[in-house]
Amino acid sequence: MIGGADFSSNVGASRVAGFPPKGTHAHSMVQVFMGLGEGELAAFQAYADVYPDECLLLVDTIDTIESGVPNAIKVFEKLRKTGHKPVGIRLDSGDLAHLSIKAAKLLNDAGFPDLTIVLSNNLDELVIWQIVTQIQEEAERYGVDPDKLIKRLAYGVGTSLITSAGDAALDGVYKLVAIKPDQEWIPTMKISENIDKTLNPGNKRVWRVYDSRGKATADLISLYDEDIQNQKPLILRHPTLENKRRTLEGSEIVHIEKLLVPIIQDGEVVNDLPDIPAIRETLQADIDALDPGVRRLMNPHLYHVSLSQKLWDLKQELKKKARNDVFSG
Repeated sequence: MIGGADFSSNVGASRVAGFPPKGTHAHSMVQVFMGLGEGELAAFQAYADVYPDECLLLVDTIDTIESGVPNAIKVFEKLRKTGHKPVGIRLDSGDLAHLSIKAAKLLNDAGFPDLTIVLSNNLDELVIWQIVTQIQEEAERYGVDPDKLIKRLAYGVGTSLITSAGDAALDGVYKLVAIKPDQEWIPTMKISENIDKTLNPGNKRVWRVYDSRGKATADLISLYDEDIQNQKPLILRHPTLENKRRTLEGSEIVHIEKLLVPIIQDGEVVNDLPDIPAIRETLQADIDALDPGVRRLMNPHLYHVSLSQKLWDLKQELKKKARNDVFSG
């Protein structure tokens, strides 16, 4: 209900989050009415009788264009005559882009140009992108405004949102980078032949650097005692490549944001816990601060995470010391 999602169809999760659940009836409801000899229209009407102001009908159990949408329109017309406003329809199978266009045409002609069209069925960001692209290319030949149609679409994203699609295991590795036997942190690190697995040592902080356009240009990892906000110029070191670095002069930096703030200390909550609307606003602001090239779905630019010069120097010092200890031993 934060990362691009407005609501959940999960009743339990919605109750915990404090948001009303949103969804439609299942195919099985239409199938039951068909099995009883009453048909799809009767199923739609029964649902509308219970939810006259939340009526969103799943229209692809039989035939989306020949049966589902026409029957939904009949129910919507009855709701409108009794002072209720239907919500829309849901498509859950077939060519979702093409069916959206055909369904929108039927709804428009029946006087329902603003009803929501919900799409579902194994959606992810690339599938949605493909649907939108296809609508932009095809809609006008059917007399449908592609921009208006795209704006009335909603997406039911389930499987790809709540499972690790594409990478079933989420790697999480614990490694020691510092110890505190007394009052001071002592840095430590693991060294690997694979330079990407060589740790960044010490007790650290993370910062986001905004350039003169107000865009996030890099995240920077520093040692905890560094005053990054007052470092000018600011040197950004590549985490592993010795000859790869950037230097930002003071005029190129408009803001440096501290990303890590304490929430719980010594078992006590020490910071305000934002509600979901506030989390959404923060997330959207963070996304808006990224360059379009970083945000694009296909072949995005790499967003850089760098090391401060002091952390880089410490890393090289500990690597050298570890090697000297090995050879001297």
